[in-house]
Amino acid sequence: MANFIGVLASCFISLSGIPLVVFVTNSDVLSQPINLMAIGFTSMATIVVFVYLVVPPNGIKKEEGKEGRGVLYYTCCLFMWASMTDLALQGQRFGLFGLKSGTGYFEHGEPYLDTPFGLGVQGWNAIVNYLLYIHIIYNIDNNKDPRYTAIYWAGGILTSQFCVIVGAYSGSFATYLPPSVAMNIVFVVFPMWVFFHFLNKPRSDKIQAINSTKYRALDIFLITGLLVASFFMIIRGLGALDSPFPLTKYYVTTHEPYIMEPGKFGATWVLYGFIYGVPFQLFAIYGLLHSGCEWMMDLVVFYAAGMLQGTCVYMAYTWFPMSNPEYHIPQASMYMVIAINVFLVFISNLLLWRCFAEPQYFVKGKLKKN
Repeated sequence: MANFIGVLASCFISLSGIPLVVFVTNSDVLSQPINLMAIGFTSMATIVVFVYLVVPPNGIKKEEGKEGRGVLYYTCCLFMWASMTDLALQGQRFGLFGLKSGTGYFEHGEPYLDTPFGLGVQGWNAIVNYLLYIHIIYNIDNNKDPRYTAIYWAGGILTSQFCVIVGAYSGSFATYLPPSVAMNIVFVVFPMWVFFHFLNKPRSDKIQAINSTKYRALDIFLITGLLVASFFMIIRGLGALDSPFPLTKYYVTTHEPYIMEPGKFGATWVLYGFIYGVPFQLFAIYGLLHSGCEWMMDLVVFYAAGMLQGTCVYMAYTWFPMSNPEYHIPQASMYMVIAINVFLVFISNLLLWRCFAEPQYFVKGKLKKN
C-alpha cells in the first residue's frame, strides 16, 4: 500500500508559511530589514526541526539503491514551506486568495522579486517546484529512486537562483539589497548538494550497455539543432555583454530588447545560456556520437529543466501587466522570437527524451552489439 504520510505531513506543515507571511507583512517587523532576515532563518530552522520530529528518519531507512529520509527529504519539506510563502506573497501582491493587498515584503525584504522576472520565479516555485517536492517525498517514502526528479528540480531552481542573484547584484537593484537577500544562500547550497550527491551516486537501475544505436537519424537532427541553438545563444549572450558586433546589436534591438532591461534579469538568463548552455550542447554532441558517455543521463535532465524554467519566466515579461513596454518583444518580430525560444526548449527536451529512449547507449559497462 502506498505511503502518503510524509506527503500529507509536509503539505500540512507547508501551509504555516501563509499565516507567517500575513503576520510579518502586517506588523512593524518590516521597519527593520535585519529582523526580516532573522525571522526567515529562524522560521526555516524551526520548520526543519518540526518536520524531523513528525516524520523521523527512522521511518524510512536508507538502503542500497534507495535514498531514505535524509538531506534531500528534509530539504524538500522545507522548500515546500518556502513555496507556500511565495504563493502568499504573490497573493498579497495582487490581492488574491482573500489576502490583503500589500508590497511591504518586496520593499523591505527582496525588492527585485517585485518584477515580472521575480514574480515569475515565485510562481514557478509555488506551483511546479511544489509538485516536484511532493513527487520526491512520495518516492522516498515508498522506496523508489527519486534521482531524476531530484536532478530535474535542482536544474530548475539553480537556474532561477543564478538569474535572480546575478541579476540582483549586477542590475539596478544592486544599489539597495536588504540583509534578507542572504536567505537565498539556502536555495543555492542545498540544491547544489543534491545535484552533486546524485552525480556521485551510482544508478540503481542495471542496464546492459551497447555501442551502436537505432536513433542515428534522430542524432543527426539533434546535432544540427544543438548547433543552431548554440548559434542563437552566442548571439544573445554577446548582446547581454553589450557587444558592438552588428548582428548582435540588430538582433537585440529589433527582437529581444528585454536583454537590455536595467534590472539585468533578461541579460542574466541569456548569459546562463551563453556560459553554460553552449558548452553543454557541444559536449552533448560528443555524447551523441560516442557511446558510453554516462554523464549525459544526469546532465541532460539538469539542463532540460533549466531551459524550460528559464525560458518560461523570461518570455512571460512581454505579457506581464507591470512590465515596461519599452522592453517588450516588438510586434514585427513576435512570432520569430517565440519560435526561437520554443525551439531552444524543444531541442533540449528532445535531447532528454533521446537519452532515456535508449539509455543503454549512454551507460558504461560490458558492451553488447545492438
